[in-house]
Amino acid sequence: MLNGLPDLMYNFSPNQLDAKFILAKNIWKRGEILNEFKTSISLFDEYIVKNGERPEDISTQLYKNPFYNWTILIINDITDYYSQWPRSVKQLQEFVDNKYSQPMGTKYYVTTEVKDDNGNVICPAGKVVPQTFQVAYYNGSTTVTANPTVSVSNYQYEEQLNAKKEKIQVVRPTVIEEFVNVYYQLLVRGAPGITQVGSTLSDISM
Repeated sequence: MLNGLPDLMYNFSPNQLDAKFILAKNIWKRGEILNEFKTSISLFDEYIVKNGERPEDISTQLYKNPFYNWTILIINDITDYYSQWPRSVKQLQEFVDNKYSQPMGTKYYVTTEVKDDNGNVICPAGKVVPQTFQVAYYNGSTTVTANPTVSVSNYQYEEQLNAKKEKIQVVRPTVIEEFVNVYYQLLVRGAPGITQVGSTLSDISM
């Protein structure tokens, strides 16, 4: 798929009078096409990535073709597989162990839900607060003071981030062939075979 992207001579020199160019692929073109497809929500289904599952595994399962794995990365705007794709349980544990000296140490504190005797929510759950956070409310006969906090460990924090990554979008199997064909057509739209020159982001906007 990357080979289909147009070439770009990009100036990486901070001095515009002393240009230093490098030949690269114009990934900004990729972003422009992605925005076009995202306006059509009927093309996609939500998918939950299973433990240890890779894009090619999902592609094989859904499309009977492992080489459509790039469509999964494209649709979810994943440019760095190692940081943006959900980690397996083993990979997550290794990542947390390497990142934190105390994996089970406290990352921060969040609130637990507090309701009065009538069922009214006094304090919603999930708000990041100091450990000493308190809430006071009148229960009809007296004032009640509560300390509705619970600690979130470094591991739990990373686990929550990883869980969010597990929810992805995939192209519906019934339209995958059409999607691939149209995507390649859009990829070379405008100036096939032409190498663009860009010094700033504004130079290479589509």
